[in-house]
Amino acid sequence: MQEIHRGTNQSVEFYIYDQMGSLSDADSTVLVDIYDMNSGTTLLSSGSAVKDPRLGLYRFNISPIYTSPADTVLRLSWNYSLNSSSYSQYDYFSVVTPYALVSDIIDFNNYGGRPQDPNYKSVEQITYAEQIARMQINNYTMLNFGLRYGSQEIFAIGSDAIELTEPMTSLTKVYGNGVLIIDYTASPTYNIANWDVELTPTNKAVRIIHNGWDVRYDNQVDPTTLYYGQFRNNERYKFEGNIGYNYVPQDIKLCTMILVNDLLSNDAAWRVKYLTKVKLSETEFSIGKGAFNGTGNVIVDSILDSYRNVGIVVI
Repeated sequence: MQEIHRGTNQSVEFYIYDQMGSLSDADSTVLVDIYDMNSGTTLLSSGSAVKDPRLGLYRFNISPIYTSPADTVLRLSWNYSLNSSSYSQYDYFSVVTPYALVSDIIDFNNYGGRPQDPNYKSVEQITYAEQIARMQINNYTMLNFGLRYGSQEIFAIGSDAIELTEPMTSLTKVYGNGVLIIDYTASPTYNIANWDVELTPTNKAVRIIHNGWDVRYDNQVDPTTLYYGQFRNNERYKFEGNIGYNYVPQDIKLCTMILVNDLLSNDAAWRVKYLTKVKLSETEFSIGKGAFNGTGNVIVDSILDSYRNVGIVVI
């Protein structure tokens, strides 16, 4: 699946082949539909692809209207007629948030800008390394530092706050045991819980707010108080909204740029093969076991440790 950076333009190509496997032009205009797989909504219906001068080749520009404001998966449907028969073919594109831009990586690592420069790295190399570095960071922390619309389910422990498995930047709906109890997108607000909720300042927990109740954020209950706003013990709550970060934290960006340089360094070929000892002529060195744990960079691992989700089960 091809990646598209969030908020950018992306020109995509589509080739049409006839039943004999030869390139062929469509009978008429090729139409494009764009469908958001995460939200289940159609973003564009019957957009027109541009015919390239070359036989059987069509182009379409995916504008920032469709790659914003959050990470998602887009399905492009190419609809055309060939020899009086109708066809539809699909392409899928992953809209992602890069943790560091190519220009930032070049400046940070002092890469050369021309092929003849001694420390030159191509845009394609850097883009691929950033993708790998992003995956390493995600796997190590069990977090994604982009922004996407989705939901997460958590079992309550009887307190007035629920710790989230991933940070959220907005909250639109709340479900209790599969039943919608709060919908902030409705007008007026749909609420059968008789209390409201809000994200804590860290965006890492949801808490109940009710001015008329003695709201507390632990699982201790005062028997003399009859009314508490509580997420009931062992009940399953689902929170829907924007999950992740409005912007990539600076230390995550820094870690990405360091890891990209590691991935493009000369010794990367040895480390990815699990070689622990290398001897070159009169030079010999050993790679510590820690290089094969985490991201392989002790500085990066120490920075990422503050973000790690350890021992949390995501439903």
